[in-house]
Amino acid sequence: MSGVDPKSEGAVKTGAKAETLARKFIVAFSAMFVVPLLLAVYVFTEYASGGIRDTTQILALTAFAILLGTAGYFVTRSVVHALLRAGRESAAIADGDITRRVSTDTAFEISNLARNFNRITSRLQQTVDSLQASRKQMQSLLSQVFSSATGPHDMSDMFEVFLDTLISLTALEVGAIFTASPDGRTLRVRASKGLSDDMKSTVIPTGEGIVGWVASHSQLVTTSESMPWGKPGGLTALEKSMPWAIHVPMASAGKNRGVISIGLRQGQKEVTGDDLLMIQNLATQVAIALENADLKSSMEKTYVETVAALATAVEARDKYTRGHSRRVTEFSVEIARRLNQPEWFVKDLESAALLHDIGKIGMPDHILHNRGALPADGVSFVLGHPIGGENILKPVGSLARLCPIVRHHHERVDGKGYPDGLKGEEIPLAARILSVADCFDAMISARAYKPTRTRDDAMEELIRCKGTQFDSECVDVFIAYLEENAEAGTLLPA
Repeated sequence: MSGVDPKSEGAVKTGAKAETLARKFIVAFSAMFVVPLLLAVYVFTEYASGGIRDTTQILALTAFAILLGTAGYFVTRSVVHALLRAGRESAAIADGDITRRVSTDTAFEISNLARNFNRITSRLQQTVDSLQASRKQMQSLLSQVFSSATGPHDMSDMFEVFLDTLISLTALEVGAIFTASPDGRTLRVRASKGLSDDMKSTVIPTGEGIVGWVASHSQLVTTSESMPWGKPGGLTALEKSMPWAIHVPMASAGKNRGVISIGLRQGQKEVTGDDLLMIQNLATQVAIALENADLKSSMEKTYVETVAALATAVEARDKYTRGHSRRVTEFSVEIARRLNQPEWFVKDLESAALLHDIGKIGMPDHILHNRGALPADGVSFVLGHPIGGENILKPVGSLARLCPIVRHHHERVDGKGYPDGLKGEEIPLAARILSVADCFDAMISARAYKPTRTRDDAMEELIRCKGTQFDSECVDVFIAYLEENAEAGTLLPA
């Protein structure tokens, strides 16, 4: 199969024909100078008086004719070459290379035509550059929005990124993103820009005011001083603060997800069509992201509930471990909150703590119920249960972030733990927290293979082992919690 582009081949043929035509034009145009002069010489020599008709005069006339013809040739050639160059440049532009420009170093008329042509292509290039810049901005915004949406944190981060970038791109002044409550009855501000603090807590019933109407009807609304909101019902302070604004619904799969309200700058009277289209498109994308997040959350909840039921089944096999995961979860969450960790961190730790011993589900009864020294095969089962738990969670991609917590909850800060011998900050913070909570509950719980420790003894052991087995800061905040709450860590008789 030939590798020659038919378009390029056609362009070459067209160019060759143009070159041939140009040569013919040069010869013909030059002849317009020469032929009349030769005829004049002939008439002069044939009919003029003999005294005038001498050789010198004839040669002079002939030389003048040749000189004039040569001058005509070069003048014509320069004009034709300029036209050919313009033709080549215009052909390149037509093929998509709008960076090309027509030379203006020619005669005035052609130079003027070239300048006008270059102005057209310059404006075209500016338009294309603007479109490409808008496209890159859109891609950048979508990338930021969805990278934040797929992270382990809640959707609030995505809303903040979306709103900040959107207002920056459109050069607007203020804005807010409202999301619908699970029952769809109210809308509350989830992210805002340029609003006063008292407006950031705005809650609007669906169907009321501008935002409520947009949410219930899934229709865009624009308001201005000349065209204010004319429907009955009061407006919130937030809506009144934006007399010039657009309110865009966020809807997907026929369900309202919320509203984006954007206020214009002082003195700005309209939003460009491109900006409005961008806001609408991104509102749809955010609504889809919310829908996907709901589906993901539902799947995770179902899976966690299923695995938690299995964890409960594991604990039910041994009366000594009943309620252990629940208590460890409560302790872990308390430590994380006192360490001022973000909500997404607390939620992940809560799930991981609930499931931290799920790897014991395959442990044989003779090991699980062992009352003395572990049998030969028992050590490998005990040391392997963190990896077993990780392998149970790993198949569900959305729970992959829990795997390092479950895998490393028996590591020690001095590097003598298992399964990987990590030390210090090599161990994930969540796993360090879980280790403190897990060991404390294990010490105060009755176990077949060891005596039960008192609450105070367990606290002293945590303090004694901080900096070697346990993270010092995690121990300190947990001890402070226990000292403030006398009932925490006190087990009821079985």
